[in-house]
Amino acid sequence: MEKREKKIILFSLFAGIVLLSVGIIMSIKTNSQAMLMDALYDGVDIIIVILTLFLIRLYHRPISEKKPFGFSQLESFFLLVKTFMIIILNLSIIINSIILIIDGGKEIDVATIAFFQFILFIGNLITWIIIRHSNKKINSPTIKIEILAWKFDMIYSLGLSFAFFIIQFLENTSFKNIILYFDQIIVIISSIIILPDLLKVLKENITTVLLFAPNEKIIDEIKNIVKKNLINTDMEIVHYDIIKTGRKFWISIYFKTDNNIVDINQLKEKTMLCSKQLNEKIGKAYFELVPDVENYYN
Repeated sequence: MEKREKKIILFSLFAGIVLLSVGIIMSIKTNSQAMLMDALYDGVDIIIVILTLFLIRLYHRPISEKKPFGFSQLESFFLLVKTFMIIILNLSIIINSIILIIDGGKEIDVATIAFFQFILFIGNLITWIIIRHSNKKINSPTIKIEILAWKFDMIYSLGLSFAFFIIQFLENTSFKNIILYFDQIIVIISSIIILPDLLKVLKENITTVLLFAPNEKIIDEIKNIVKKNLINTDMEIVHYDIIKTGRKFWISIYFKTDNNIVDINQLKEKTMLCSKQLNEKIGKAYFELVPDVENYYN
């Protein structure tokens, strides 16, 4: 899995460098704030991807007594920092665009931008499809963030291409002055559209770093699997202890029995069955069924 993950990251890095290089050249040539924004996003992502290549090996190291969660928390913290950096960049670009509008906007080459953004959309689309397909078998949180980043780039490029193509028809009309502000308006709208998804990812990463329970959908899936496998047994669930660290789930299910006797063979069988189904359904999961000792003393 580690080798496959590295290959996907390397592919994303190579595609990002190519598109970034062309984007920087075109942003200078067209004097476009929207093009510059796209290049800045790609630049930040490339820096993070390079760091990710050095950290992937740590993510796959086994747990130990000194590191009971392994390096799972490092991945969670790293993804949190990456998301936070993108949000800060997003907000700074919005502020800069507002300042440019106040200063009177600027002239841009709308035809060149429209054409180039469509080419970028094709490149982003192909990269997104390849990475998304490659991640299906490994289900990596790090790759998922990359998929999300490429999805943003794809939507952003398509929106810019369409918008700048349409705006060309205003050049010889009474609305031609809008062209001076159009570049900044598009940047602000695009940034605002992307922001809610970024905040959602930020919230999920904060939850993981603080060792809180995952979202309700995943918790419901876990509960359904466990309850289904404990039907027709004398195990009665007392409570669930579920946390997520990086790419791993740590699930402890505390149970009691009516006669205060635990069938070890049944316990082993149900533990292995639940563990197998959980790993197939939600990803890497450490699962255990734990007798609720306090119950046996009451």
